[in-house]
Amino acid sequence: MKKILFLGLILTLVFTVSASAQVTDNKGIRQHREMRSFRHGDMNHYESRRSHHDEFRYKMARRRAYHDGRLSRHERRHLNRMRRHEHHEVHRFRHHRFHGAI
Repeated sequence: MKKILFLGLILTLVFTVSASAQVTDNKGIRQHREMRSFRHGDMNHYESRRSHHDEFRYKMARRRAYHDGRLSRHERRHLNRMRRHEHHEVHRFRHHRFHGAI
């Protein structure tokens, strides 16, 4: 009986460790991508700060939306709209700048 219990405990630990190793941290990936674009001149200091500010606003809105434990349809739409707007702003900062001589 002890062998079966011990074997079950070891298998549970092995599966738990393997499952937790597969989770990725999107924050590190996002930060690396932002720093790469900042180093290559795609985003200047103002645009980088604004992007971080927008990300902070999104996190606070998400925290407020999940505060009661439920995400209503209106809250979900609002968060999706904020995320789309942020992606649009980052794309605009990186691609739609005037690069020619005046």
